[in-house]
Amino acid sequence: MKTYGIYLAYSPRIDLRADGLGRHLIQFLKGIEGRDDVRFVIACPSWMRTGLSDAFKEAGISAEEFEIIGPVRNPPLYNVYEAYLAYRKRARTVGRSRFAPLCRLSNLMDSSIERYERSLAKTRSPIVFWALAVVGLLVLPVALTHFAIKWALSLLTSSTDTSLRKRLYSYLGRLFRKIRRRTNLRPDDQPLPEISGSESQQIAREKISRRLYSYMEEAEFNAMIRQINARGDVQAWYSPTAFWHQINSIRAPRLICVPDVVLTEFPAAFAAIGGEALLRTFRSVEETIRNGQHFVTYSEHVKQETLVSRFQLPPDVVTVVPHGVTDLSATISVANREKDPSTQAEIRNKILLKSFKKAMGLNLEGFANGEVHFLFYASQFRPNKNVISLLRAYDHLLKRRFIGHKLILTGDPNAIPEIREFIKERRLSRDVLCLYGLTEEELSTCYHLADLAINPSLSEGGCPFTLTEALSVGTPVVMSRIPVTEAIVTDPALRDMMLFDGYDWKDMAARIEWALNNRDTLLTRELELYEILKKRTWRHVVDEHIAILDRISEQPN
Repeated sequence: MKTYGIYLAYSPRIDLRADGLGRHLIQFLKGIEGRDDVRFVIACPSWMRTGLSDAFKEAGISAEEFEIIGPVRNPPLYNVYEAYLAYRKRARTVGRSRFAPLCRLSNLMDSSIERYERSLAKTRSPIVFWALAVVGLLVLPVALTHFAIKWALSLLTSSTDTSLRKRLYSYLGRLFRKIRRRTNLRPDDQPLPEISGSESQQIAREKISRRLYSYMEEAEFNAMIRQINARGDVQAWYSPTAFWHQINSIRAPRLICVPDVVLTEFPAAFAAIGGEALLRTFRSVEETIRNGQHFVTYSEHVKQETLVSRFQLPPDVVTVVPHGVTDLSATISVANREKDPSTQAEIRNKILLKSFKKAMGLNLEGFANGEVHFLFYASQFRPNKNVISLLRAYDHLLKRRFIGHKLILTGDPNAIPEIREFIKERRLSRDVLCLYGLTEEELSTCYHLADLAINPSLSEGGCPFTLTEALSVGTPVVMSRIPVTEAIVTDPALRDMMLFDGYDWKDMAARIEWALNNRDTLLTRELELYEILKKRTWRHVVDEHIAILDRISEQPN
């Protein structure tokens, strides 16, 4: 029996179930089960052990199938950080519950003021207008008191004293600017660019937190590498991503997966949200590829355009292994065990409501009785995911075409401020619902109950999971026309039905509207494609990876 290793070095607090690469890894590990001629050792940092165990349990993977090596106990610094986060969460929860009655009163006052303003603005009767104006003057002290209480509540229920910190950092920023002007002028006697309070805050955080984290991470990964190199029985190692350049310190043959390098395709957009940290990530990817031996990727497009053309790798060191089908139908089998269709629907809706409460604290009872229809896009928020274009298309459909659907996303709106601000400015907060941290059961339920799944991404390493995940539970899909998608959807007629120009939100909106009006026709044609695609399973993917590991382990290192 041959022994191979899987190298994992995810950062703390990464949820494998919510991360695209993590879900790919889970499918890969599920595909290993049943192979009795090979065993796998998984090397991971201490902080990944619990998350890995949870992912195994949820996916139904037997932990006994794999040996896990690496540091066992978390670094003390990481434990302190976890305790700090738990304290902040507890303080926020206690603060909100303690002031819940005042918050409800404040919300009631907000709605009353809104109704008053609407009445004042809409009336065409002078008598009613002046009567309302007099009433407004009489209750003005109450309104001012309300705004004062609301401001106090925003401070009391906040997890941190943000306003005080902003004033402090603003003062430090002004002081820092004065010192720089007096001591470090440019050659042309022009002062250096000013640094705002928020920027000085970011600099301070970056220097301290990043430095501490990098030291902790370096010690953890060095301990992993020592254990890996001490294992003489592991014949080759596999890394599911190129983010971790430390894998090149392993003395055994190494196979590195490069799903894509989207940082090179959208540098400005990623730099705007990632800054210096993103540059370090890109340099790490470059170092991994530069010092790597053997590579695997998901599509011929990434192999030729990224690895061969951009990184100048010899074609014979890169192998293309496409995705297998991600079938979510088994995940909704809890409801399928019920014979009564109404009972099945009730169970699935309860799962959906549970995901709303967990992610957003919302209790949307309209979903429980099937009255609310929605569109669904499952992805984290990154520049290449093209979420803003989707929001523009949805805003048009909602306000100009009156489709009456909600839009459910699975990313954190705080990850890209532009998305959060767009939702706020267009007043879409009641219609665009962001759920993140979904379990596989909750994800499959969202797919199943959606009227339409959408993927507007402008760049992917392989055909997006959206295609097979949605079709596996009976939901049609429309997607952006990109090379990796066209490589799978080869029928020109089907392409015209389900693909749109991701750079044109109007074309996207038109394709979504057509799909909603012709849902059954689209689903019938797409299920024909799905019957072909589902012949390739994740067992095929695993077998092809093992064949590569067999080959490189027999070559001179």
